[in-house]
Amino acid sequence: MPTTSLWIWSAWVLLSAVWLWAMPRPWGPGWWYPLLPVGAGAVLVLVLGESALGDSLLAHWMLAGVWLWGGLTVVWVLSLIRRDASIMDVAFGYLLLALPWWLWLRLGANPLAWPLLVISTLGFGRYSLYITWRNLPHGEDPRYARWRERGGARWWWWSYFQIFLLQGVVLWVWVMPLVASIASPQPLGIWHVLGALVWLLGFVFEAGGDWQLTRFKRNRTNSSQLLDSGLWGLTRHPNYFGQTAMWWGYAIVAVASPWGWLGLASAAYITWFMYRGSATSLMERHMQKTKPGYAAYCARVPAFFPRWPRPRSASQNEITP
Repeated sequence: MPTTSLWIWSAWVLLSAVWLWAMPRPWGPGWWYPLLPVGAGAVLVLVLGESALGDSLLAHWMLAGVWLWGGLTVVWVLSLIRRDASIMDVAFGYLLLALPWWLWLRLGANPLAWPLLVISTLGFGRYSLYITWRNLPHGEDPRYARWRERGGARWWWWSYFQIFLLQGVVLWVWVMPLVASIASPQPLGIWHVLGALVWLLGFVFEAGGDWQLTRFKRNRTNSSQLLDSGLWGLTRHPNYFGQTAMWWGYAIVAVASPWGWLGLASAAYITWFMYRGSATSLMERHMQKTKPGYAAYCARVPAFFPRWPRPRSASQNEITP
């Protein structure tokens, strides 16, 4: 392991130990998240071996982690000033938007990296603007407000771990395909074309799902109504599926680069995270509590991977737009 990478990895080992020590007992299901970069770094050292290109990729991935760490620390300080930890949701997209450009400029601005820069800028840029427009004017999200209330006097410092470093861990694992593509960009080829097509499919689902939901909320007559048409009739979470497909697009583009196939492992983790690990499951629990027709909707429409919905039976009496 290069010296810089070793120092970064060692610093994270120390920070993860503090995190685990401060974590309320008994530990919950996600107690292992602080250890994820520790394990990922160790696995990368074993996989990459003595390869010079492998050492370079590892060093750039570690530096990307430091960059995210610093950015999230700034966002945490802003959250204390604003008393609004949910600005993390807004910062999420902007950090992903800026990271490839920061790394590209740091490594000499190789023009071969333009395919990845174009699609990542379109994807993360659209997402960032949408989340800013949707979230920022409305104050702290109720989920974060409940955590703030339960955290009491310790919340100001514990939020750094529970929200900001936790998101940092997730992002650090996710960005491997971006780092691989920027660190060793290759001439335009079949992997770039295939990756762009998969990315485009994801972009249609994510952006289209967000647009349909925004239009539906503007026109509905009460908050219990349920959107089950358009892309929302193919999957209950077109935005999550779309974001996942876009990450697969980035990972396929990265395959063109040396050791870029490691990005496929990141994409597989993102798929688990979106489908089973956190995003979909949290939203499902919320929807089941707030939408009277959600059980019937679940019987007809898959949770994540799209397919044509089953016909609505006469006994299904859900409230729809």
